Parts: sequence; C-alpha cells; structure tokens
Amino acid sequence: MKSLARLTGALLSASCLGLSAGARAQPAPDADSKRDEIIVTGARNPDVAMASKADIPLLENSQAISIVSQQTLIDRRALRLGDALAGVAGVSRNNTYGFFDGFNIRGFNASSGATYLDGLLDDTGYGTSEMSGLERVEVVKGPASGLLGLGPLSGIVNLVSKRPQEDAFLDLGMSAGSYDLIEVRADANAPLTADGTLTARLAAVYRDQDFFVHSSGQKRIFLAPSLRWQMGSRTSLTLLGRYQRDDIRPWSPTTAYGTALPNPNGPLPISLSINDTMYPAVQKNDYWNLGYVFDHQVSEAVAVHQSLRYQDFHNSWDNWLFITGINTQDIPATAISPLIPAYSRVSRAFYGPYEENGTYFRVDTNASARFDTGPLNHYLLAGLDYGRRRSDNYNLYDTSNPYYLNLYAPVYGTVSTHNPAVPFSTAGSRTRQLGLYVQDHIKLGDVLTVTVGGRWDDASAINLSGGVASPKTKATAFSPRAGATLALNEWASLYVNYSKSFTPQFSYRDVDQKVLPPERGINYEGGVKIARSDGRLTGMMTLFSLTRANVATADAVLPNVYVLTGEQRTRGIEAEMAWRPGSGIELTAAYTYLDAKVTADNRLRVGSRLGSVPRHIVDLWARYTIPSGPLANLGAGAGFHHESNRAASTASAVAGALQPFLLDGYVLVDGSIFYRFDDWSVQANIRNIFNERYFPTASLTRTTPGEPRTFMVSLQRHF
Repeated sequence: MKSLARLTGALLSASCLGLSAGARAQPAPDADSKRDEIIVTGARNPDVAMASKADIPLLENSQAISIVSQQTLIDRRALRLGDALAGVAGVSRNNTYGFFDGFNIRGFNASSGATYLDGLLDDTGYGTSEMSGLERVEVVKGPASGLLGLGPLSGIVNLVSKRPQEDAFLDLGMSAGSYDLIEVRADANAPLTADGTLTARLAAVYRDQDFFVHSSGQKRIFLAPSLRWQMGSRTSLTLLGRYQRDDIRPWSPTTAYGTALPNPNGPLPISLSINDTMYPAVQKNDYWNLGYVFDHQVSEAVAVHQSLRYQDFHNSWDNWLFITGINTQDIPATAISPLIPAYSRVSRAFYGPYEENGTYFRVDTNASARFDTGPLNHYLLAGLDYGRRRSDNYNLYDTSNPYYLNLYAPVYGTVSTHNPAVPFSTAGSRTRQLGLYVQDHIKLGDVLTVTVGGRWDDASAINLSGGVASPKTKATAFSPRAGATLALNEWASLYVNYSKSFTPQFSYRDVDQKVLPPERGINYEGGVKIARSDGRLTGMMTLFSLTRANVATADAVLPNVYVLTGEQRTRGIEAEMAWRPGSGIELTAAYTYLDAKVTADNRLRVGSRLGSVPRHIVDLWARYTIPSGPLANLGAGAGFHHESNRAASTASAVAGALQPFLLDGYVLVDGSIFYRFDDWSVQANIRNIFNERYFPTASLTRTTPGEPRTFMVSLQRHF
C-alpha cells in the first residue's frame, strides 16, 4: 500500500510539473470538435473494441458489441455501472441489495463473473465500479468464452481505463446534489520528457454522499495513476494502477408488502431503514491493483501483446440486518404490548462481522499475424492466459433471535450487536484457470469475412471450511466460435454468429458426491450493423437465441444432491441507433424484446418466465447544443427509460410453493442543461424527474426500491 501511495504521489507531482510548463499552451477544444469524438451506444469505435482482443473493425466483427463513451457517461452523469448501461440494448436492471453492481444481459444475470477491467476479469467481489476513471464501457453480448474463457452465457462488460495522452491538460471538477452529495475530481495528464516518450496521467475522485434510505451513505477515495513509455515506434509499455477505498453505511432490502405488493396497513416509504439507525450497518472495502499492457509490433504483419494485473482486496461489514419473515396474522395484545396487526412486523437476521481478504492475479499473452493464402487475407490470433484467485473469510450470520422491527412504528437502538453465543464460521477458496485460444479472421475481398476460433480451458478449485480443505475439483471445456459478415456497402453489413459458453459448477455435487460438469450455453444470432464514416448514423439490429444447458437443479428427493436437468432459453430482438441529423442535435435509441423461459427443470415450472426479466425495454436520449450565436454552447438533454413488468421470481413446480407475483413496469424520465464558456463548463442533471416509485427486483423479504428523484450540479475547469 505504501509503494502504491508513493507511485501515486510521484505521478501527481510529475503531472503538475508538466502542466505548469505546457498546459496553458494547449488550446481548449471547441464544442464541435469535441462532440465529433463521441462514441455513443451502438456507435462504431474507430479504435475497435478492446474486449475482442483483435484489431477488427466493428462492421467486420461478427459479435454484437456496444460501446458507451466517456462523453456519454458525462452527459448522463452516471455514477453507477447500471446507470451507464441503461442505454445499451439487451441490458436490464438487476439490483443486488441496492448497492452492488447488478445487471442482466439478454435475460440472464451477469452480476457475477462478467465484469472485466482492461480486458482481464475483475473478480474481487467489490461492490461498485468507479465510472470517473474510465475512457469507455464495452458490452459484448452473448458468450465470450471463445476468447475470454469461463463466464456467463449472457455476455461481458469490459471497463476501459483512462490512459496517458500526448498533450498536457488538467481537468478539475466538483459536483453537489441530492442527499448531501459532494464530489471533487481531478484528471491530470502530462508528458514527462521533451520528446513525449514518457507520459503520465492521474484520475482522482473524492465523493461523500448519503443514500435515499435513512442512515445510509458512502465515502469513496479513488486514485488511478498510469504511466506510458513509448520505447520506440513499434513498442509501448503502459503501467496501470488503481486504488479504491469505500466507507459505507449500506441499506438493506425491504419487504414486498407495502412496496411492490399491497399492505393492509398502507404503503411503506422507501426511505425506511431495515437496519438499526442508532447502530447502523457498516461496510469497509479496500482494493488496489497494479499491472501493465505491453504491445510490440514485430513487423507490419506480426504483433505481440501482453496484459498483466495483480489485485489485492479486502471486504468487511457488520451490523447488517436482513428481513427473514413477516407476521401474516394479528398478534393479540398482552399486558405489556398492544395488538400487532398482520403484515406490520418483520423478523430480521444479523449479518456480521464478515471479513474477507484476497488476492487475484491474471496474465494474458497473445501474438497475431496477418498473411495471405491465395485470395484470402488472414488475421490469425493465438494466445495463452492464466489466472489464480485466493480468498479467506470469517463470517457470522445470526438467526438465533428474531430482532423484530415494527414497520409502521419503528423503534431503533435495540440491536447493537449479535448474539455472542452464535459461533463464527471460516471459509476460503483457491481457484486456478488456464486457457489456450486461437482465432482466424479471414477476408475475401472487401465484402465477406469469416471468423472461426475456439478455446480450451482447464479450471480447478479448492474450497476450505473451518480450516479444512476439500479435495481439488477440476473442470475442462472447449468453447468454439464461428461467425461471418457480409458488407452491403461501405457503412452497412450483415452478420451471423455462433458461440458457446463455459461456467464451472464446483459447488454442486451429484448422488456420488462428484462435481457436476460445467454449465454450458449456446448462442445463435444474426443481424445488421450500420456505421457511416462521418459518424452521423450508427447502430445495429440483432435477432438472437441463447440456451443454458447443464443447469444444476436440486434433486426432487435427496437433499444436498443436484442433477443436470435444468435448461433455460432466451430469444429476443435488440435494436440500437445513434443519429446526428443536424448541427448540435444528437439522438440515441435502444429497444429490446426478451422471451426468457424455463425449458427443463426439476424444481422450476417448465414454460414459466424467468424471474426479474422484462419483456420490453426502451431507452431514448436526445441532446441539443446551440451551435452558434450569443447562446452558443448552451444546451439541454432529455432521456426516457421504460422497462415492462416482470415476474419477481421464476415459478416453482414444487407442490404448495408460493407462485411469483408481478412487478409493475415503470418509466423514468431524466433531463439535463449545460453550458460551456471558454475553459469552464457547468451542467445540471435531474434523474427520475417525475419521482416514479419502482422496484427493479423483489421477493417477499428482499425487495429493492429504485432511486427516487435526484439532482446534481457540476462545475468543471479545463487547463
């Protein structure tokens, strides 16, 4: 930690020294030139998607890839990853306890094992990703196992860090808003040598905010230093560091009665704290990483790339209370207590203390070669990656007392700690993964491309419980991928894609106590992509079908035994577009249709809708900037986001089980107004203007409210 602090300090000092010499000599970009650099959802990125590992233009890439630019993050003032993904077709909200990043891609949960940072899996269990340190966000839809290895069928999200640039600059900003939000941020970049071979950058944020639930909030410190060494015209090395510390007072999900469902006692405010406000829940997270990206162009045809990262993480919490039940009948009055009406009192479990420490290491090395065989032009990529993760934790989950709370007359200050008679448990894991991949992107003239490839993975895990290690379990798989594109003209192409996914199931065992084979997924899709060279019209439309096979389901008779009878399928349509019809006008639109259902299972009802998946998702965003005249650079933006109703959970086939209820659809309207003058800019954003009351995910005891109306005002100075 001390070494990271010294590196951060050195980079900041170097940046400031470089800026003092050269910052004011750099002219601020005018509004038109700056907006020309925008990459919106669905737009074609001239630098291609990093997550694809290959230098393939998006019109020639047979995968569906959406890119959210840094400018889009600023326009919408996205503080959370879920907010950043709101305009991406195929993505829907899936809050996890209301604080952790959570989202679905194409109807399947992608909250775990689907977030990458600079092309490497970011598997630290951390709560939320910081948006201010990013150049952009890439969403690869459908399986990415053919290149990236084990992961969900739905797709992955790759976060691309800010990197050093050639010119010196310093951006200083601050924001204030609802719930006592205060944010201070800096982005400093400077060349460290006269010839520009060594450049440094530092992105930094301090944020202090409350949440809309009583006695909850967060303080965050974020630092992202980077250093680029241009060793020559063909070789570069970029060091990337990141430090993040969160001090959080988290809130807990509430009950569905009085929120997503009626309650005979009346509606409940979403600001109601389930935690004890006198002894609030506390969560502390520390995370740092250090790595590099190395690129060497051996010749015009051959290149070598390596990415490496080491991460250290620490997560802890205490005094976190979660609802376990609610009284469904009146509780008669006694000599010491009044009548307690039905559906007015909940029981709670005490979670904490919990303490986890871990490390994570990943390295990916590949080589590419371009060559011809007759009329065919080949772009061959082959690589090897390796990852290992180690974590240990101790944990206490106390259900020995009911820890009652009256929802309509809450009394706090009664739950200061857990029952001391409840013992701690200890656990840990040691995982390892090795992958070998190869891909050939073949072009026939300027019209047809065919991409074929595959990856072999070998993964293993050792779990610890009470200090005792389980036998090592292993899983191997081959994940193929094939696709093609057909150019219709210079700015439009048709594409088709076939791919498979691979997800180990180390925690599920059969009747012989053998680990179940990996969950597999298969994806078929096809569509059209559009990307005009002037950037005025970009987008894509996709038809897809995803099937999860080998889904582990509980045995109908034997406890703690699982069988491979589960299968789930999602079919749908995705469409997204970005259009600039005239000077200063920008429009983006995204639509998704999802038909997600259970097709085979022991415990879930075959044919039922998958839980937390809406059928329809619509997102619109419009922005207008006055291009000239006395009000030049004054502008406004407006957004509309709709998700239709969804089942709160997937229906059970078990006799007597409660059937899921429906969550209402909702519409969110956002707005912004902004003005740029000289090197200053000011922007005001309002989210959920009409204060829509909505619940993205819910169960009877774990219902997550959506954020109410909030505002934020930001001021920034460019040097």
